[in-house]
Amino acid sequence: MSAGLGPGVGAAPQRGLRADARSRRRPLRREVAPLSRVGLLWRERLGWRFAGPAARGGPPVAAVTAAWSKVAGLPEADFAARLARPMPAQALLEADAGAERLALVAEAIRRETGLALRDNQIDCALRLLAGDCVELRTGEGKTLAAALAALAAASVGVSVHVVTVNDYLAARDHDLVAPIARRLGLTSGVLLQEQNDAEKRGVYDSDVVYGANKTFVFDALRDRREARGPAEARRPRQMGQAFAILDEADSVLIDDATVPMILSEPSAPPPPADLTLFAALLDFADRARAGRDRVQDAQGAWRLTPAGHAALAEAARDWAHPAARDDGLVTLAETALAARHAIRRGVHYICRDGAVVMIDQSTGRLMPDRKWAYGLQQMVELKEGLDPTPETRTVAQMTQQTYFRRYALLAGLTGTARECRGEFWAIYGLRVRRIRPHVRPHLRDAGLRVFARAERKWAAVADDAIAAARRRAVLIGVNDVAESAALQEVFAARGREIAVLDALSEAREAELVAAAGAPGRITVATHLAGRGTDIALAPEVRAAGGLHVIIASAMASARLERQLYGRAGRQGDPGSYTRMISLEDRGLAEGVPPVRGRLGRLCLRLRVVPGRALAWLQAARDGRARRLRRRTLLREQDLARQLGYG
Repeated sequence: MSAGLGPGVGAAPQRGLRADARSRRRPLRREVAPLSRVGLLWRERLGWRFAGPAARGGPPVAAVTAAWSKVAGLPEADFAARLARPMPAQALLEADAGAERLALVAEAIRRETGLALRDNQIDCALRLLAGDCVELRTGEGKTLAAALAALAAASVGVSVHVVTVNDYLAARDHDLVAPIARRLGLTSGVLLQEQNDAEKRGVYDSDVVYGANKTFVFDALRDRREARGPAEARRPRQMGQAFAILDEADSVLIDDATVPMILSEPSAPPPPADLTLFAALLDFADRARAGRDRVQDAQGAWRLTPAGHAALAEAARDWAHPAARDDGLVTLAETALAARHAIRRGVHYICRDGAVVMIDQSTGRLMPDRKWAYGLQQMVELKEGLDPTPETRTVAQMTQQTYFRRYALLAGLTGTARECRGEFWAIYGLRVRRIRPHVRPHLRDAGLRVFARAERKWAAVADDAIAAARRRAVLIGVNDVAESAALQEVFAARGREIAVLDALSEAREAELVAAAGAPGRITVATHLAGRGTDIALAPEVRAAGGLHVIIASAMASARLERQLYGRAGRQGDPGSYTRMISLEDRGLAEGVPPVRGRLGRLCLRLRVVPGRALAWLQAARDGRARRLRRRTLLREQDLARQLGYG
């Protein structure tokens, strides 16, 4: 049969599909050998090239479609009898038995939904069952392909978790799959944040479980914490980690990889003396002069210069707090610099109902349950004139890198995987397999335009969008809430109404996306990747040239750009995209080494191979992010070893 996670430095033995008796007393989890820095570097840079072709295994697509033609006309009773035949999990990827079982599940999908799976969707499901990461273009039907793999695996006794990036998508996908599961005699459930523990245990008992990535991780953290308590309180939620299918795998395993999932409890309110010190530090940070008292390091963080150290020592003479005489004062001062000059409203957070709410930098979504570390959180709140919140005490934490490596079989699918193939292999043992769209895309690149000033760029973006929207629909991608607000003002000055899909409009997300393909519609979106909903085009928009995408900010990577313009030209539709950036875009400077950043921006200013210059700057940010993910994983491994937990 096809292997699951591949071999190599730090990889566990291959396991593949396996039916396990689900148990809360002995939950299944893969024992993962620790990774070394040298091993990670080798596997990421070169090792993936020698890993061999992605594991094929299983029946060929032609065998599945041939078997499907034979079962399509079966009466319901005979169809159910065929499904009821027992089959070992290993047989699912055998040529004859596997082809028939997959055909039966595909037919159940057709009978329940009226949708017949295409060959590339069947190929995608086979790759998922083999433990690969599949790149399948937006609009090709990833949801049903994942459903075919999940339901086929569940039908032979494998516990399946289908992981999405938010509750909305989890509920939407589960609503589609639930009646199919019932027809197959399987149970399914969806995890939602508002569920209590008893409800979650019931969902985890299901054959197929849909849920958001962070919900799975937080439930694992709660189970781990309670496992250390009294025996009578040990009632785990999860039944183990057998087989996971990750939708938008790059968003989960790459973009969100290093964001720690922190389980915390409120502690005592901050002492008045601390708040007085925080206010004084903010005042100091406000007066610190850029270039003289404070400079940015290679990672973009603000640091005190020697002159800044001297100014801090002078200011601290009048501060009564004991920390003003402590070596840690410099760290607190640099925290204040971050609060005042690096963490920006509309970019990193918004203020809602008298509280600071963080914005997820990879998805643009709000994170109401997250807070910064003590000191930084309170300084940001003081900066905004809000009441400082109590300190929180961390009781457990884990990154998604660590959690998802524990599945016995891990698979993923996304529209943008090839840029991450080295990292997918190095950390998760996932081979990347690209599957062609069923229809050749017709997507036109309208080029890259570079502007010296942000105001000129926003004006050009608005003019281009209004011109295209005379007959077509337009999607504009920006980095954050602040940029979407700036663009809204430009459109308002032109008397043009637009739709905005950002952290402030999450409640209307489905409504806004559903209307984004209408003629004359202009939609501005922050980080559309991971939103998981295709933009359906009105017939007149398709006839006029399809969706026009404007990438209106310097994105952190070419992969994020591909996620945006991949919304156009889906399923053979026509479409076009253009990129418009300004030399003032923060994406050209943040996370880029100073010398490389200046040289790259100079090439853009002089219009010297601007496309390559932009790619060079994005590669620098990508490299920094990869190093951070690598360090985070190794540090978490070391901490787990020291504390004695796995």
